[in-house]
Amino acid sequence: MDAEKQRVLGFFIEGAREHLDTIERGLLNLQAAMADPEQVNELFRAAHSVKGDAAMLSLNGIHKVAHRLEDCFKILQENPVRIDQQVESLFLRGFDTLHELVEKLQMGEGESDSDGQKVIAEVEPVFQQLQDYLKHLSGGGEEKAIPPGFDSKVTTTLKKMLQILRAEDNRGERQKLTLLCDQLAQLDPGVEAWQTLLSLSKRAVLNPQASYKALAPILIKEIKQASTLIVANKGHEVDPSPNLRKLAGPEPAASRSVQAPTATQTPTAQPAIAPPSETPTPAVLLPEDPKEIVRLLIQQLDRKKLVAVAQMLVRYIKQVKA
Repeated sequence: MDAEKQRVLGFFIEGAREHLDTIERGLLNLQAAMADPEQVNELFRAAHSVKGDAAMLSLNGIHKVAHRLEDCFKILQENPVRIDQQVESLFLRGFDTLHELVEKLQMGEGESDSDGQKVIAEVEPVFQQLQDYLKHLSGGGEEKAIPPGFDSKVTTTLKKMLQILRAEDNRGERQKLTLLCDQLAQLDPGVEAWQTLLSLSKRAVLNPQASYKALAPILIKEIKQASTLIVANKGHEVDPSPNLRKLAGPEPAASRSVQAPTATQTPTAQPAIAPPSETPTPAVLLPEDPKEIVRLLIQQLDRKKLVAVAQMLVRYIKQVKA
């Protein structure tokens, strides 16, 4: 493992441990946490952050387990329940798996695909049992019915998308693809991840740096797989891949504090940090905690841009020392 990748993993591990501490504190006193909606929200955000950071680094085992933990916290957000020993035990078993994966990563044991799949297979029944039990306690055991003809409508729409992706790439055709993404989203099978998947798909289509050749296999495959899972009542397994997230690019500026360079910007066109003697450009809003700044950068930049930012910072620090 090269030094730069090791450094990035170190940033991830440091942030993940902080989020895990938050989750552990909440789970050890979950009944009290349920009395304060903000504490439940904090648990959800902690799991969500670990999930997102792991996805960016293709740590699939950690990503999947954090995602399932996040799903269960979401049920607590929407349906406050009376916490009993079984709820606490199931939550802690799921959390222990996530904690163990992060600990192994810290000890230098890289996460292989086979190990990640094995861990997911072992812990999935725990999360499924927890999710079903929470729905039972909240009286919400029945999921929203899948719209009639959902599967056939998805198939028909995907055929239209595939025809466009095989034709000439231009702005008008991409606009047609976004409209088809909207149509799929409007089918609304009652699975939140379905909406997330279509939102990412739409952003990927609008990304001029994502060619039709790159879009076609990922877009068609993931939407089809998601619809198949939903029809099989496995909507909780729908999870947009890191490849789709990469094609989608960073979130729109309005939804985040720090904006990553767009795909059309050249990293060297303008320095990321103005020399001390120059008048700085309008500042972006950054957290006060340096760890949070690093976490945001890891979330929003790919490896190449992270390396470029690190090199600029090193040069700037040397200038200041001089």
